[in-house]
Amino acid sequence: MLKPKNKGLFIDISEFSILAARTSGFKLPMVVEELAELPLKADQDIEQIKEFFQGLVDYKGSSYFVSRCGVYPEGRFVRFYEAETVNKAKDTGFLESMLKSEFGITPEENEIAILDARDGSDYDMKKALSKRLIFCGAPREDFQADQDRVLEYGIYPERLELSTITTLGGVSDYARFNNITAPILCFELTADTANIFILNQGQVDVARTVPFGLNSIYPLLRRELGLKDDESAQKLFFSNTFDFAEMGPKLLRRLTKELQASSGFYEVKTGLTISHAYLSVLPKNLSWISKTVADSLALEILQPSIEAWLESLNISLSEGVEVLNLGSRWMGLFSLMGEFHLREEREEADDESI
Repeated sequence: MLKPKNKGLFIDISEFSILAARTSGFKLPMVVEELAELPLKADQDIEQIKEFFQGLVDYKGSSYFVSRCGVYPEGRFVRFYEAETVNKAKDTGFLESMLKSEFGITPEENEIAILDARDGSDYDMKKALSKRLIFCGAPREDFQADQDRVLEYGIYPERLELSTITTLGGVSDYARFNNITAPILCFELTADTANIFILNQGQVDVARTVPFGLNSIYPLLRRELGLKDDESAQKLFFSNTFDFAEMGPKLLRRLTKELQASSGFYEVKTGLTISHAYLSVLPKNLSWISKTVADSLALEILQPSIEAWLESLNISLSEGVEVLNLGSRWMGLFSLMGEFHLREEREEADDESI
């Protein structure tokens, strides 16, 4: 039995934490009534997670509470591709062959969505005139695992979204709202890889993955500090007991070089200059990573003014809900609430009226 949708519940679930918001409903205008975070551990108690959600919403008389969820499937991917011609971009057979040969992605094993890289909209092969595409998705078994996990918590995902894409949409909309016209370098660290994106005025110009993730940092940290094993280094890395400001550039040297290569090539190719850096997902105690990278690349950290942005999306905050010090990693959760196309429609209407 499902709990009637008298309240809205939005959830962003990563390997690090659960970010959640109870709202007045799912339709705009809406009010954010409460925010909550639950840090996750490898051996997390399911009952503790259920109690976390029950502290936010009323489960009485139902088995599940309806929600809209953002997830980060283990094998997720986002790839940019520009076809030689529009006709090739409309050829399903060609695109399937290209996905296998160029990106190693098989349609048989993966859930794949194709987006128009110019604005993030769903790509319509019959009507579209664009040859700039974004392929995004994850292995079906990884999506299924995330869905099963959410159901185990007593949450029914009315919508299950790929948070990587949702967040990029939110960052693009925030840039539009805040009149940031220069490109933005976005990156997302996973255990084994780093996903690198460059956004420019609502367009995804770069989406690539490099084989360097958090797991690559622990051996470096172990050697630097003389720790007994990588597991000890990992525990220290995520603790709040060590200041990584001085050691950060050395630990992140390989990542910084990859980001520098991507941004440098892009700037030479386009003649544009990247202004901001944005790091998603990672918990607050790893904010030094964003600062280290931004300082190394001489970029400004994108630190969104969340309340003003939400108000522009017709989303208000209840008294007592404070967002000033939340940090940019909450953009994924709030991006689940936004209907960004409404802003574009208003802008187009304003242009036509001039």
